[in-house]
Amino acid sequence: MNSSLAFKVAVPTVAVPSVAGASYLAFFKQDEIKDSLKALIEKEGKRIVLEDYSNSHDNIWDEIAKEYKTSSITVEGVSKTNPDKAQVKEYCKNTSSLTDEKLLDTYRTLCSRGKLIDQINEDLKSEKKAWLTSTNKADWTANKTAYGSNGGANLLIPQTGQGSTTISKEQISEEKLMEWCSSVSFRPFVNKTHTDYTVSKHNCTKSNA
Repeated sequence: MNSSLAFKVAVPTVAVPSVAGASYLAFFKQDEIKDSLKALIEKEGKRIVLEDYSNSHDNIWDEIAKEYKTSSITVEGVSKTNPDKAQVKEYCKNTSSLTDEKLLDTYRTLCSRGKLIDQINEDLKSEKKAWLTSTNKADWTANKTAYGSNGGANLLIPQTGQGSTTISKEQISEEKLMEWCSSVSFRPFVNKTHTDYTVSKHNCTKSNA
């Protein structure tokens, strides 16, 4: 009788830690596979995570440092009165692998940049204009005709692989416009005075009214 009672008591005693242990392991596993801040931004697909290990995005890091100075964001290691790109890059390098989603908005603002096409579409929304993404040649005829005119004499697209050499009004074609506009559309936005922005705003957009 005592032996039987002991057995009945022993069963829940063994089962309880087993269930608790399973819950703990499940929680630990979920925590292990949590995405980093960098991975979350990349999965969103809306912004470009800037390179913090090279100088390829330094012109954008400079812009972010300027914007940070007048923003409401304050982070450790980045001066609020005299921020520079090195400080911002270091912050992003140190936080990119973290998984605390409370830091996501700050990481998104300081360590990634919107795409040129999205910025221009947002800026032209009130004018009922948008980036022309059509691959139909006829849809680009109006842009070809307007190329180099209407204040666009200095807003010519570059020759492919020829540095600062631009394509003249006489040389332009619908295909060349399509090719160039497509090639820059997903570049990170720098600022509104940058050549990519001014040239594409003039040559790669169309009224959608």
